[in-house]
Amino acid sequence: MSNNIINSSHKYFQFFVFFTLLVVSGAFSHLLSSEYLLDGGRSQISLLAKLLLVFSYVAALSLFVVHWGEFKNKVTVTVWLWLALMFWATISVFIGQFNIYTLMRLAGLLGCTLIGLMLYVSTVNLTQAVKILFCVCIAITLLNLVYINGDALLGFSAKNINGVFVQKNLLGHFSLLALFITSFAFVRLSGGYRLLSLVGFGAAAWLLFLSTSMTSNLLIPIAITAILASLVVGRYKYGRYAVLIIILLLAIGLIVNWTEILSLLGKNSTFTGRTSIWSEYGALIIQRPFIGHGYGAYPEVNTALIKLGPHSGYIEQLYYTGVIGSVIMIALVVQMIKHWWQIVQDYSLAFEACFLLGFMAVFLALNLTETYFLNRSGLFWPLFIYCSLQLSWLSKKVQGALPE
Repeated sequence: MSNNIINSSHKYFQFFVFFTLLVVSGAFSHLLSSEYLLDGGRSQISLLAKLLLVFSYVAALSLFVVHWGEFKNKVTVTVWLWLALMFWATISVFIGQFNIYTLMRLAGLLGCTLIGLMLYVSTVNLTQAVKILFCVCIAITLLNLVYINGDALLGFSAKNINGVFVQKNLLGHFSLLALFITSFAFVRLSGGYRLLSLVGFGAAAWLLFLSTSMTSNLLIPIAITAILASLVVGRYKYGRYAVLIIILLLAIGLIVNWTEILSLLGKNSTFTGRTSIWSEYGALIIQRPFIGHGYGAYPEVNTALIKLGPHSGYIEQLYYTGVIGSVIMIALVVQMIKHWWQIVQDYSLAFEACFLLGFMAVFLALNLTETYFLNRSGLFWPLFIYCSLQLSWLSKKVQGALPE
């Protein structure tokens, strides 16, 4: 009987992976959360949203167990780094702000991290992962199109639309991810997927326009630059030098014209007040710089600014896990860059090099002003984990370090 269950899971694993990613995306949780204003409904809806996440995590754990054999063959140094980061996040809770709320947040982090591991173990290659992610993005896009009022959806003057999400920025970030995924789906997939990817790209672009998320719009040229860099470095012998020179010139131009560029984006040198929030969190970080205050910890003194959250994944990670956790994260990012450099030289892996570097650039840039590091739900955190593990695996493949 157990063999039948395992065989069935292998046969229909794409559906289970699709289900777990769809639920963990947070779209349904936000959809339920929008009804919090109903009298007497807040606690029940909140419980239902948490139950949905629990079901998603259990499904991911089940798939992970079923594919345990594959996982043992795909263990790399990066896997151990992720385990070290999760171990330290757990320790930080017990030596920091230990209560039922931080324990629940820790459970959410471990569950969402498991989603990324599941995607890595359960898929054969990046193409298969992109196919599943593409279906998830199309489903959430359709959910947004149905949810948004028709007048707002079709109106050019409608702004700051949030769709099924709580904030317009969340819709913007999802729309950016959908644009990214559908673009690569068009390149890699065939048949009906290509037509659907064009439709999905157009719908995601329109949702991004309605959300007016400036952060998401700014990330588009960053993603394009990373993709082009992969192509240039991989195709031309001295392409790396050209890319480095261009990046250096752009960095100098950005530094010299910092104020003017921010004004074009409707911002100022304080990132619309975010630097004031960072300074308050900085004072808290100094109190426990090495071990942090514990994952999921809330500041004991809630000022008006701190209630808004750190508005930076880097600041939040330092506050939660201190220098120790941040050093592990830096090691992971360095590993990713190293592995990308190894695979980009292989022309047959051009698709993988472009996708993985493009997403890494978007994710790292997004965390400058948003908190997607150590996230407890959503698609960005699991996909970042998957990309790091896939880069490590492809690097071993290129170097011929895999067993026969």
